Amino acid sequence: MIPLEVCIRASLRGGKLLLSASILVFGVVFAAGAKDLDCVIEASEEADVSSSVRGVMSAVDVKRGDWVKKGQVLARIESSVEQAAVDLARARAETTKMVQARQTRLNLANKRLRRVRDLKKNKAVASQDLDEAETEQALATIELEQAREQHLISKLELARSEKMLALRTILSPINGVVVEIFASAGELVEDTPIMRIAQTDPLHVEAIIPVDHFGSIKRGDVYLVSPEEPIGGRFEAEVSMVESIIDARSGTFGIRLVLENEDRALPAGLRCKLSSR
Repeated sequence: MIPLEVCIRASLRGGKLLLSASILVFGVVFAAGAKDLDCVIEASEEADVSSSVRGVMSAVDVKRGDWVKKGQVLARIESSVEQAAVDLARARAETTKMVQARQTRLNLANKRLRRVRDLKKNKAVASQDLDEAETEQALATIELEQAREQHLISKLELARSEKMLALRTILSPINGVVVEIFASAGELVEDTPIMRIAQTDPLHVEAIIPVDHFGSIKRGDVYLVSPEEPIGGRFEAEVSMVESIIDARSGTFGIRLVLENEDRALPAGLRCKLSSR
């Protein structure tokens, strides 16, 4: 095999040699006594789903092996108290009677003040009557503002109660498959995970490469992944990450490829082989 340095020099002489040089570089990577590289197919993401609140599990809505979507309900924590708080807060937030009453009182105070001022111009009332009318109008304005502020606070309390209630419903953070379930209905939920979900579309392919070939594999390169039997087959995967740190003890570095798995035909956890297209 032509040394790597020769291939690189040859690639500078013309477009035809550039293509042959890239092929030889790949050959160097997958030579070293083995036709293909060993690799492992893994879930692209795993999430241990837990609850941010303490409580008793009232229901688990999924089973091990179920496919779930992001945002799907996975489980519920007993929430009768929180539901009652929401109902109460909603009743307070939806009523506007206090605001309407304060507005009516302000309207009357404004009318009385206008009448008193007209009478004052004709000197038909004393100054004290005018002072009282102005004070009544000012107090009615303040009371209306307080009623509006209280109504706003009631709306905020409703929003807070609804969020507290929502925390009792456990949602999936990712699309994936339920790998394990750690809690059942009736159990106390605290700081421990309720279940584990693995995202298998896309999958990640992890491989270890000898340090001699550092720099010959780039992000965006496409290789073929051959899962072990009985799955078999060959699938294209694109390099998404090349480690920039070499493991001095083993003289290797890692790469990661992204393998699309829309039909969910490939499970995670498989051994595989990595080869050129």
